[in-house]
Amino acid sequence: MNARSSLVTLLCGAALSMTSCRSLPFPDPRLEGTYGRVLEKWTRTTALYGGLETRAFARVVYLSPEFVAAQARHLSSLRAELPDQAAMTLERMHADDLNPTFFAIVYVPDRNANDWQDPASVWRIAVNMGFGEHPPAKVERIDRPFSAELRALYPYLDDYSTAYVLHFGDAHGPNHAEPVDAHLVAAGALGKMEFQWSLDGSTGETAADGGPAPGPAQSPRP
Repeated sequence: MNARSSLVTLLCGAALSMTSCRSLPFPDPRLEGTYGRVLEKWTRTTALYGGLETRAFARVVYLSPEFVAAQARHLSSLRAELPDQAAMTLERMHADDLNPTFFAIVYVPDRNANDWQDPASVWRIAVNMGFGEHPPAKVERIDRPFSAELRALYPYLDDYSTAYVLHFGDAHGPNHAEPVDAHLVAAGALGKMEFQWSLDGSTGETAADGGPAPGPAQSPRP
C-alpha cells in the first residue's frame, strides 16, 4: 500500500470513528397510523454534543388538545373500551392536561445530570407561552422498565432513556389572552436545548447549544 492509500484509509477510519461517536444507541421508531402521524406532528427532537461526545438527547411531545384526543382514542382502542368508557377516558385525559403539559424522553449519559424532577436540578426548565417564562409546577419522573402500554403510547421510549412529564400552570396571559405558541427550554452546564411549537400545529423548531466543555469527571451521587 502506498502512502496516498494509507492516508485515505486513515482518514476514512477517522470519519467512521467520528460518526460512531456521535451516533445514538437507539434507532428512530416506526410511527404508524393516524396516532403515529399526530404523535410525530407534536414531537420535537434535539441533541447536545460537545465535540464527539453526546451530552444529552431529548424528544419532547407537547400534549396539545389535538394530541390528547388522538392519544385517548388510541388508548381506548388498546383497551377495547366501550363508547361510554372511551368518553370517560377522553374527559379524564383532557382534564389531566388542561394546563400546558409535555412528555419528555431524555438520554443523558451523565447520571448526575439526569435529574429534571429535582427542585434543585442542574437544569433550568421553563416554558414561555408568549407571556413570559414560567418553571414547571410539577415534574414526574418515569424510570425504566417502561410498561407495555406506555411504550405503545410513546414508541420513542427505549432502554437507555428516562421519561418525564412536565406540568405547568395556567398558560393564559393578561385578560385571559390565548397563547399562540409554546417555547420550552432546558439549559444548564451541559448546554441549552430549545423546543418550539405553534399551537395550531403548523410549525415547530428545535435548537441546541453544547455549552462549555465539561470539567473533570466526578464520582456519581450515592
